[in-house]
Amino acid sequence: MTDRPRLTLITPTYNQAGYLPETLDSVLAQTLRDFEYRVIDDGSTDATPEVLARYAGRVDAVRQANQGQVRTLNGAWRAARGEYLAYLSSDDLLVPEALERLVAELDAHPECVCVFPDSDLIDAGSRVIRRTVCKPFVLAETLVSQECHIGPGAVFRRSAFEQLGGWREDLRLAPDREFWMRLALLGEIRMLPQSLALYRTHPAATSFRAATAEVSREYLRVLDAFFAMPEVPEALRRLEAPARARAHWLMARNALWRNEWNAAWALFNEGVVLDPSMGGMAARLRLLRHGWSRHLKLAYTRLRGGGA
Repeated sequence: MTDRPRLTLITPTYNQAGYLPETLDSVLAQTLRDFEYRVIDDGSTDATPEVLARYAGRVDAVRQANQGQVRTLNGAWRAARGEYLAYLSSDDLLVPEALERLVAELDAHPECVCVFPDSDLIDAGSRVIRRTVCKPFVLAETLVSQECHIGPGAVFRRSAFEQLGGWREDLRLAPDREFWMRLALLGEIRMLPQSLALYRTHPAATSFRAATAEVSREYLRVLDAFFAMPEVPEALRRLEAPARARAHWLMARNALWRNEWNAAWALFNEGVVLDPSMGGMAARLRLLRHGWSRHLKLAYTRLRGGGA
């Protein structure tokens, strides 16, 4: 490895000892050789230290007191040596040629600030249950829908990370999506149409605790900060009302998850004022369906012994 590797890949891990070996093996099998890889055990209480001990000499692993994913990633990326930066969750996988293909794409397209691959969805036993689950990143769509379909294996330029100051450490719901939104103002975020990663879903990943009303207001705080940026073009500024309406819809859904019905309908109606097209019986039924679907999934997970 050179003093300045092409890429630094970080895997933060917390209590994922059952999945971690497969993740590590997928990274060690990469055809790209000139990259730095670091695994950070964020205070795990399971067998993670024992797993990492088996990879001593092959994987650079450190252990720290629990700091959470965002602080862990920011700290690791700031200390990284690579020209490009990336992360891989400790239950996801990369196919062997993934990093080589992604680095080559960034090399070939200097206008791109980030490139990510399509992914297949796998279950707890690593069986593919759905093909090609990612979608191209379009900032206007992400801004309004507040949904992002960038999966495992995204690689971005270190210079862009330093310019933006990293992920926001005050966010809890979607710090990655907020980062991609700011990053897209600097250049293109491109998706490779090939499935080069495997994104895992399992009972522990589908359990949830409904965000509090205060945490849910993060949707609005993200929009406040984004639209305060002077570099946001006028075409995107025209989307502010529907984006804020969608934020109210998401806050209403979270209120339903907490069984706070009055708050949910109040938030929904505030959103309709911002964007009247969001009103109507069909939209109300859609909100109810989304609000209750999570409760049904949680009940199903509990029945299967997945916990909460």
